Amino acid sequence: MVTWDILRRCNLDCTYCESTRHDNVSKLPEFDELKTTFDFIRQYTSLYNNKRTDKLHTSIDFTGGEPTANPAFWPLLEYIEQFEGFHLGLTTNGTWGPNFTERVLKHFTYVTVSWHAEADAHLKARTVANILMLHEKGIRVQANIMLHCDYFDEATALCDMLKAAGVKVNPVPIGDGNIVRKGWFIDADGSNRRTSHEYTTEQQDWFFKFQGQERPAVVASEGTSVGRACCGGRCTTGKVDGVWQDVKLVNNWFKDWYCTVNWYFLHIDQKSGDVFHHQTCQATHTGRGPIGNLKDITSILHKTYSLLNQETVKPIVCPNLRCGCGMCVPKAKEFSDFKELWTATTVIPIQSV
Repeated sequence: MVTWDILRRCNLDCTYCESTRHDNVSKLPEFDELKTTFDFIRQYTSLYNNKRTDKLHTSIDFTGGEPTANPAFWPLLEYIEQFEGFHLGLTTNGTWGPNFTERVLKHFTYVTVSWHAEADAHLKARTVANILMLHEKGIRVQANIMLHCDYFDEATALCDMLKAAGVKVNPVPIGDGNIVRKGWFIDADGSNRRTSHEYTTEQQDWFFKFQGQERPAVVASEGTSVGRACCGGRCTTGKVDGVWQDVKLVNNWFKDWYCTVNWYFLHIDQKSGDVFHHQTCQATHTGRGPIGNLKDITSILHKTYSLLNQETVKPIVCPNLRCGCGMCVPKAKEFSDFKELWTATTVIPIQSV
């Protein structure tokens, strides 16, 4: 899955979204720039896919900012659809108007709509209407309802309503996967932000009940610690005491675990040009950070080719205290378990680190 942060522009300004993730002033990338980035994505993903035993398609999930805010977005989609093997997804705040509805229906096989309580009532109503419309049209849609601790009753009522309508609903505790910031702080743009909410016992009770689980006897109150469900709604399985079983809420402390994040994800930050294995964890074979920049695509492709054509390959070892949205990526604490996962999907022998 390629997550392509296609622009910073967004028509909302949520207090839990830092200025590094959105603004309403940055330049909109033009079509030729986006086309060059897609051509890189096509070459990069083919290098990995050619080394896999399970020949999967490549999904491109457009994020932002708000992707639909860029006029060049729509001709880009037409260009991508000339090539086989790509499934297109959209992560959006769902506030688009009726003039974009047919375009969304035409181009995307799945849409993730995030509902944000701090938006004005008109935009929130439009988001809900678009979620229900996509569901009725048969598009694979997931509603991520941000569990704002100050609008909790409104958020949970919406979860219940959408679930009753048959929509796939994911209530999301607000808390960044890597940086714990309790309370309010002044962001780089001068705005007040609060990126990790704290939840009362009653609010936690609702969350765990919605997930079909009992609330643990001891659980921290902040959004980083109440447990994470897979943000893509996948069924996550784990080996617990030697037995494989479904895990609904993951204890995502994976520091020093072996991880295949580079085999399943690629993240493009179009504004900065930085390219990562994964947006949130930013894990590499040597620590954290980008694997390169779009200004030097040739270098990224050369390094990737060299890595994948060695006799044996070392896995990434997680450098973070917590895992964010890469929980569904195969990983293991013990190398023997990791090797079992690795040899089921790749054709390159693995070596321990």
